[in-house]
Amino acid sequence: MFPKFLFPPLVFQTKKRNAEASPSNLPSILRVDEHSKNKYLQGHISCIRCSTCAAHLCLTTQIISKGFTGRHGRAYLVSAESTVNAPSYPGESLPNTLLQNPVSRHLVTGAHTVSDIDCAFCGNLLGWKYVSAEEESQRYKVGKFILETKKIMTTPEWDPAFGASLVESADSLKPTVARSKSIYDGIEFDSQDEDECEDLFSGLWSPGLAVRRKNRRIARHSSTLGTVP
Repeated sequence: MFPKFLFPPLVFQTKKRNAEASPSNLPSILRVDEHSKNKYLQGHISCIRCSTCAAHLCLTTQIISKGFTGRHGRAYLVSAESTVNAPSYPGESLPNTLLQNPVSRHLVTGAHTVSDIDCAFCGNLLGWKYVSAEEESQRYKVGKFILETKKIMTTPEWDPAFGASLVESADSLKPTVARSKSIYDGIEFDSQDEDECEDLFSGLWSPGLAVRRKNRRIARHSSTLGTVP
């Protein structure tokens, strides 16, 4: 008798597989496969979050176009609703964001009135909302949002209930215009600040940006004082 250990292992593996796949074993195999399916994660959604504090902003299904350009390069045009075809109303913002006062700004595609949007938790400037457009060909963007890819991140969520709750609670999370305005009501342009003057001439100045600059300046000053013996 020829020693079995001299045969290639594939010979025995093939016989074993054929035996396992015999008609008498098929029902048990199907039951095991069906049982194992229940152990896999069933579906997922993808969310857009603030890159600084990971606050949820919207679903990736709200992205209308990925071919836009923001202050820092590539940007997404997104809808305020969970479905792209749903209307966006002027008073709406994305969840966990604050809407600043509208300002006129000359963009690459022409003159627009836009409102910058900040993260409500960390103040990260995420992009802006189109409030109005002078050219009729650009008015399809009114009520939509620009989210800068350098200011956001995309993450999967494996809990289907989470996506449903995010969509259902979007209205309750959206801050009102009055609320977002009141935060920056006392902020005025400082003509003695070179950084603010540069922002104004560049068309980038906003109350929120001025507040963030001053906060960073205070933080740097405090850290410098803390290092002095």
